Amino acid sequence: MLEYTDYLKFLSSFIIIVFFLYAIYYFVNQYGKGILPGQKGLIKILDLKYLSKGKGFAIIKANREYFLVSFDEKEIKVIKEWNSLQEDKETRKENDKNNP
Repeated sequence: MLEYTDYLKFLSSFIIIVFFLYAIYYFVNQYGKGILPGQKGLIKILDLKYLSKGKGFAIIKANREYFLVSFDEKEIKVIKEWNSLQEDKETRKENDKNNP
């Protein structure tokens, strides 16, 4: 049978391991820009839609600007740029009012 001290050793080892795993996770999330995909950084893919294999559209945020890009296996093209997505929503509402 296991004694009381064996249970205590197991519990303390388990707590230390959990603490170190949490510390590593915290460190990577705080200071590891670019280590985990999509976490932090200056460039983010906000939306991605595939039309077929290797072809599609993406909305990308880079340096506080937004880009609609098309991509295929050979190249990437910028279709449209915005300073913010809010301005585009307001412009679209105005255009809808003017064109019934």
